[in-house]
Amino acid sequence: MYCPYCSHAETKVLESRLLDSSFRRRRECLKCSNRFTTYETAEFSLKVLKKSGQEEAFNLQKIHNSIQKACSKTNPETVAALTGNVQKKILNKKMNLIKSADIGKFVLQELKKFDKIAYLRFASVYKAIEDPKILEKEINLIS
Repeated sequence: MYCPYCSHAETKVLESRLLDSSFRRRRECLKCSNRFTTYETAEFSLKVLKKSGQEEAFNLQKIHNSIQKACSKTNPETVAALTGNVQKKILNKKMNLIKSADIGKFVLQELKKFDKIAYLRFASVYKAIEDPKILEKEINLIS
């Protein structure tokens, strides 16, 4: 870690605290003795394998947006919690390449526990349900 004051490469950590999804570290430069704070988060190089066979970088915001659409009037904290639960399930797979279908299943699992109507909204798009009979089967599945 470089000192933001003198650009010296050596610093020592005085204090570390775990925040929601990151670490807050209080540091001191070994050359100029100035103190500064850093925030560190883990970076994952996940790739998503789409149905078309194309790979793209994992984007948690896409999951957040789809959950938010399914849970139209739910507060942002709940949507963030659901998104975090899905992210944990994805990371627990311990794979660098994950299928988009698996991500959809994880979202469905979380929505099924949280709100059945949100589950149906997401499932109708995710499973491309256009037939009312198939939608009825999906309703019976969650009842």
